[in-house]
Amino acid sequence: MPINQQFETHLTTNKIKKIEQFDLDFQLNVAWIMDYFHAFAGERYVFINKDKSFKLIGIGHHSVLTADTIHPVLIERQFKAIVQDAAYIGNGSQYELKLFGGFQFDNNESKNFSAYEKSHFVIPKIQIIESNGHASIIFVDQSSDKIQIIDALRHHTGGKVPDNKIISAEDIDLELFKSNAHKAISMMQEDKLEKVVLSRKRKITMERDIDILPLINQAMKNHEVSYFALIESGAQTFITKTPEQLVAVQDGILHTNAIAGTMGKSIDNAKQKLLDDEKNLYEHKIVVESIKEDLAPFTNEITLKQSPDILENQFFYHLYTPINAKLNRGGLLEVTESLHPTPALGGFPKRAAMDFLAEANEGRGLYGAPLGYVDLNDEGEFIVAIRSMVIQDNTAMLYAGCGIVKSSVVESEVYETEIKFKPMLEMLGVNEDE
Repeated sequence: MPINQQFETHLTTNKIKKIEQFDLDFQLNVAWIMDYFHAFAGERYVFINKDKSFKLIGIGHHSVLTADTIHPVLIERQFKAIVQDAAYIGNGSQYELKLFGGFQFDNNESKNFSAYEKSHFVIPKIQIIESNGHASIIFVDQSSDKIQIIDALRHHTGGKVPDNKIISAEDIDLELFKSNAHKAISMMQEDKLEKVVLSRKRKITMERDIDILPLINQAMKNHEVSYFALIESGAQTFITKTPEQLVAVQDGILHTNAIAGTMGKSIDNAKQKLLDDEKNLYEHKIVVESIKEDLAPFTNEITLKQSPDILENQFFYHLYTPINAKLNRGGLLEVTESLHPTPALGGFPKRAAMDFLAEANEGRGLYGAPLGYVDLNDEGEFIVAIRSMVIQDNTAMLYAGCGIVKSSVVESEVYETEIKFKPMLEMLGVNEDE
């Protein structure tokens, strides 16, 4: 069946007739807004940028655009067809409404993400946005009393959520991870592969169903320089707290970065050791060169530094190189599809690494996948959903990964992923010693 026919069978939408936008005279408390709209549980999303100057909240499903293959460009075309003829009332424009979602890491099956399609995007019934202190609310084809909703949001405060306790923590397929790592290193020693990024899982079981409100509060209180994103789909909730941007486009300028190479902050003189570490510098160089190659069809004006900087997070340091380019051809989702996965999440050479991962049986789903938003002007931002978990009822499946190169030591990579579980464990209120 042709891909467009596959797509049409999954499209649940009607063209938008009316979009209404109102300014808000109060700052957003994301957890309280989600609490106010608790009746829409299973149909909400949140996106917050690194410095918390941009917050995007979606409530309800006006339209769900999904496909059982990864085809973001086709979904973007459908978004434009749905929105472009809508009547717009308010101070903004049609460009204020965002299409939010993502597509899975690859087309392989992942039983832990049964509620999400390979391409999974949402146009909400209500969108709330705050950018640099200015907030607004958008209603999409809604007949409800909008002024009453705004007033209720202004005064709503969330109630206290009872504490939750951990029952068990179980590593899932750890021996598979080690086996895949040994196999990858053997292939590298035979020059069949330069790098591959492997992932592992940990299942956390709590005493009662996991409430997302304290998780959001924890993410907002934490001063770590990371994105936060959450998307519900029925009974499942996917959450990521990631330092990694995949790509953003604003005013015709494309922004991306290479983040690869990691060292735990508990190591003495870790920052300088990371800057001098041959294994991590090599891993980082691979990512930079791959990104430049992936951007070539869209630009001939790329700007970047010759040596990496340090990106600091709560538990570790990363090697970091910002990359900017003038976008001469193509749109945001075309670039997103081309860049994904960078060698920081897949490997190098890209095709050989993806072939290896197809046999690795990891079932990544949305782990390591592009997640973000785009508007009618083809502007927006997509992040890479590392440091993530998928929640259902009282369980959370945590994901973390690490880059394997020829000089890797498997037990050291196991330790690195232990560190990378910490942001999700902290969000759940789980002590690393529990």
